[in-house]
Amino acid sequence: MIQVAYVICWWLALAIIGLVSFPLVSRVCSRLNDKGYCISKLLGLLILTFLVWMFSSLKILPFGYVSIILSFFLLAALSLYLGRKNLSIANWPRKQIIISESIFAIFFVIFLVVVMQKPDLQFAFFSEDFMDFSFLQSILRSDYFPPIDPWLAGENIPYYYGGHLLTALLTFITRVPPGVAFNVAVAMFFALAVCASYGLGYNITKRHLYGALTALFVCLCGYIFGALQLVAYISHHQVLGLNPIEATNIGDWMLSFDFWAADWSVMQYAVARAPYSTFIIGDLHANMMDIPFQVMFIMLIFAVFRKGNFIEGNFNRDSLLSIFILGLCLGFFSFLNAWDYPIYIIFAILAFVLLAIKPSIKGTLGILAVLGLSFILYIPLYTSGGMTGFAGLGLVTERTSLSRFLMTSVLFLFVIFSLLFIWPKRELLARKWVILAGTFILLAAILAAILLKFQLLIIMVPLIMLSLYYIYNSKPKGEREFILLLVIMGASIALFCEVLYFNDALYQPYERYNTVLKLYPQIWIFWAVAAACGVSFMVSIIKGKTKAIWIAILGILIFASIIHPIASTTAWTSGRHESLDVYGGRGSLDGLAYLESQNTGDYLGIRWINENIDGRPVILEAPGNSGEYSSRVSALTGLPTVIGWQSWEIMWGRSWDDVGERTGDVDAIYNTLDNDEALDLLKKHDVEYIYIGSLEREKYESEGLQKFAAQPEAYELVYEGEGATIFRVRENGGAD
Repeated sequence: MIQVAYVICWWLALAIIGLVSFPLVSRVCSRLNDKGYCISKLLGLLILTFLVWMFSSLKILPFGYVSIILSFFLLAALSLYLGRKNLSIANWPRKQIIISESIFAIFFVIFLVVVMQKPDLQFAFFSEDFMDFSFLQSILRSDYFPPIDPWLAGENIPYYYGGHLLTALLTFITRVPPGVAFNVAVAMFFALAVCASYGLGYNITKRHLYGALTALFVCLCGYIFGALQLVAYISHHQVLGLNPIEATNIGDWMLSFDFWAADWSVMQYAVARAPYSTFIIGDLHANMMDIPFQVMFIMLIFAVFRKGNFIEGNFNRDSLLSIFILGLCLGFFSFLNAWDYPIYIIFAILAFVLLAIKPSIKGTLGILAVLGLSFILYIPLYTSGGMTGFAGLGLVTERTSLSRFLMTSVLFLFVIFSLLFIWPKRELLARKWVILAGTFILLAAILAAILLKFQLLIIMVPLIMLSLYYIYNSKPKGEREFILLLVIMGASIALFCEVLYFNDALYQPYERYNTVLKLYPQIWIFWAVAAACGVSFMVSIIKGKTKAIWIAILGILIFASIIHPIASTTAWTSGRHESLDVYGGRGSLDGLAYLESQNTGDYLGIRWINENIDGRPVILEAPGNSGEYSSRVSALTGLPTVIGWQSWEIMWGRSWDDVGERTGDVDAIYNTLDNDEALDLLKKHDVEYIYIGSLEREKYESEGLQKFAAQPEAYELVYEGEGATIFRVRENGGAD
């Protein structure tokens, strides 16, 4: 029951933040049917997180109750003042509020139940739970920002941590234990994404059905890979290279479903995940936490577009407020997931350039102000360091085949191409030169695809060219043109991923891994929204048998797209996969519960640390690497260690020399019989605590470990339990 109370507290905190923020949101989104209520929680959380972060980054107030409460009252004051014309509850869209809250509640609870089947904080090769939890714990131990890197003592986190700060903020004010808060937050981000997607689709189409369809397309659908696996199982033959899974019946097949293979189905050496696949893994990672905020930003751009506002050069107080909110939200991407920031800069610029009826100097100044604010408001982030693991751009040599790409997006492309070729049919036929030019461009794209081995040109070039043509020739510009802008964005990102990749620490043949992993979700979101809203236009213009056939094909594709998510959920929670079924926390929301039975010594030692050691003193433990149970003390307490997951630090731009030196120093401290050498190295890295658990006993010589207990004048025994011992290094190191 205590975990139910935790969930209720979290839920109430979200509801209060959303309600307090709504007057402000409703002013920015005044022309939308729901007045923006579906994103009020998101915008409120964003503003609250920004204010808390700014107070602590500028060393005005430490992270804690005072800064959070003050930031909340500032949010409330801003919302009440700027939204004072929208305070009358009688004028609120009460029906839409009830619907939005119901959608959030339903999917929050559903995903909590899913998470409870696999709640454990994992360390396997596919999971980044240890990293994400270490960030959360480090932030909770921080007074000022940036927080300390828990896996490289003395250095700041070299990664975007906005989503972790947002989660830490809610964890702090609700007093939910971090191990529980981690899983509650995963369910929260999923429910926020579903709610925002529904609201975006509803506001574009003004129909609840297509709001629901948008939520389905964005958050719940997956690749048709699942349908192909099902056909292979039923037919007992390979289908497009997929071998049938051995299972006794369809239920057994769903429990044994190979959900990992779909992530690798697009290209051989890179993972491309649909949003649902990202959520079901359960990592509280940047490329999961940013999904609802991407949908929110698209909706804010649509809201500004609907109002006219500064996009048409009509400056007033509403325009200035819109500029500030857009700038704040755009800049937040650099803090939340830096990969999104350039994408949505381009989106904002294209929205102004393509959707403005007549671009003006004032409108240009408005969009420049948005871009400028997105940088200026987050200067403390840039001056404190950031993601340093990039070394420029590289040229792609092994491109994605068209058949593999269609496996990810055939549902969306079916609707989008229907829009492009059926929707404006009369306009196309009326202008012969358009048909000739289009034919020439298509033939050129096919020729280039053959000569350059660049198959995606066959579909991307027509998508972009036709969408640009229709937008340019449309007057006035409305929802259709906004949808086409989303089509252009998705196609442009797909082309970018086929031409360039971001250089990082991964080498051939995995050089594209991070680029594809981090950018393909944006393609999905842009096209999913465009396709779901496009369905509403298609069913209104096609008639008779054509409509029946088109809807039947759409239904088949939707069915094929939901098999993968459903089967992934059953397989993920089944415990059948040996690489996953190594924990024991099923039925709980506590991500650390499994450790009590799996490694009692570490569980009790880590719990003692969390209960008795405040601040951020450096603790020594054996160096670790991803994909193995290691660096668990720093990961699960947030205390910085000398060197944690070495491969992750290299990915974040650290040098091999530094990582190697630290690893050698840690090994020497544990192994050496010369206590003076050990004390010198401990002082070099400002180590205050030494942890000796099962991993250290397995890795290091017992003679070296015994020196800590043998010299109480240098090391104070502060904890001794079943399988774990902790020493504190005395200030004078035992010197007389």
